[in-house]
Amino acid sequence: MSEAIGIAFTPEDFAAFAKTRDETIVLGINIGLEIEGRSRSFYQSILRNMPPETTFILKFLANEELDHVKTLLTFKTALQNNGRWIELSPKQARRIRIPRLYEGKGGVPFIEADASARDIILASMRAEKRTEQFYKRVEKKVRDPKAKAFFNFLAKFERGHYALLKGVLETVS
Repeated sequence: MSEAIGIAFTPEDFAAFAKTRDETIVLGINIGLEIEGRSRSFYQSILRNMPPETTFILKFLANEELDHVKTLLTFKTALQNNGRWIELSPKQARRIRIPRLYEGKGGVPFIEADASARDIILASMRAEKRTEQFYKRVEKKVRDPKAKAFFNFLAKFERGHYALLKGVLETVS
């Protein structure tokens, strides 16, 4: 993970989180993995529809989302290795609600074939803002202070993505 906001997490840090069994952490990780995967797929899929001057940034964001997936998986593995991972029952799993990041059915991004670069960037900005809000909600619910810091870290990254896209929007408008 980047140290751009002054906090870096290592595998050793994740082991420290494993002192608690918290369903909210498990839900946050599971939903976070889904969100980050969808966002990465979205950025990769829209590259071909964007002006050349924006493709570098979209590739960067797709790679950032992959970094988030890897970080979330490291956290999950640390919890599993320390016996602190909670396997969700089918009833608990049905409660998982993925935040609606994009317009479209089932959370799958819907972008018109003739959508402008501006419209695509606005859709991306909404998704980044909604992802930030999700991580902030998880941060408020978890009890472990290090887990709170972790979800806050992810929220700040999403805020940075939003700001980056806002800058791109100004160049294509």
